[in-house]
Amino acid sequence: MAGVIVYEPDDDTDVEGLPWAITFEASAGEEWASFVCGPYERDDAVRLAEEVLAASRGVTAVVEPLLPVTEAADVLATIAELRDEEEASE
Repeated sequence: MAGVIVYEPDDDTDVEGLPWAITFEASAGEEWASFVCGPYERDDAVRLAEEVLAASRGVTAVVEPLLPVTEAADVLATIAELRDEEEASE
């Protein structure tokens, strides 16, 4: 399924002022390596993603903020949290 997927943060998540990135991925039965572009301001990222999809088929664009993580412990904590959420939903 091709399209633009834009991260919409929870009300309590502050992403104001963060840089944004776009991950372009294959869709519709195509196979090629995904790649990330950025950083952009949010509106510029959404605009670029929409322009690419208007000009090409078989592409999905995921637009999301780049989180300012500086320590491995922060990444590991996020991974553990996501794993817990996944286990809870099973």
